[in-house]
Amino acid sequence: MLGSWDEHVDELLYDGEREQRRVDLEAATVVVTNDRILVLTPDGDGSNYRHVERPNVARVSVETDSALRQLFWATVALFLGLGVLIAAVTYDLASLVDGGSPADSDTFGVAESAREIVQTLLTALDLTVLAGGVLLVAIAAAFFVRYVRSRSRRLVVRVSGDDDIVLPVTDADLEADRTVDLAEAIGPGSTARSEGVGGDPDPIPGSEESG
Repeated sequence: MLGSWDEHVDELLYDGEREQRRVDLEAATVVVTNDRILVLTPDGDGSNYRHVERPNVARVSVETDSALRQLFWATVALFLGLGVLIAAVTYDLASLVDGGSPADSDTFGVAESAREIVQTLLTALDLTVLAGGVLLVAIAAAFFVRYVRSRSRRLVVRVSGDDDIVLPVTDADLEADRTVDLAEAIGPGSTARSEGVGGDPDPIPGSEESG
């Protein structure tokens, strides 16, 4: 079985190239040298290794990606569900049937039976409408849960003239300010400041010291 390349980054360096900063994310290892950034993603879906010249890095940012279609359908289903529930609670269709007794007693039994049948049907319709409203609200909740689960944060390295580098980031990565460390290490003028290698780097002075 082949070893892990993040333990042998020195073998990937050019002559005269020096490793200056290493940022270990949960899903990737990013090494900043005096010339390039090297990205190792052995557990990713695509390439296990990419490298970019530092001047070609336009921006480093954390972005949120989500399936907005799930949120749209959640909103639609919730709107319809609430409308149906309000209608079901406000209107009682069964009460619309007139309960008056006809003068002719011979027809009273027939009319009463018909009225009871109609009331039964309207009551069933009321319950069906109410159940439909509850179902629509439940569907809206399901769509919203899917939307929340679809939200994911990613570290995006914008590369001029080439495909961007997209890396997943976790709460631990953000809380440790690893993405900030990476952005500051890549920027111009960071060569003199980037002396630590391996592990979580020491805090870097503010951007006003960058060239």
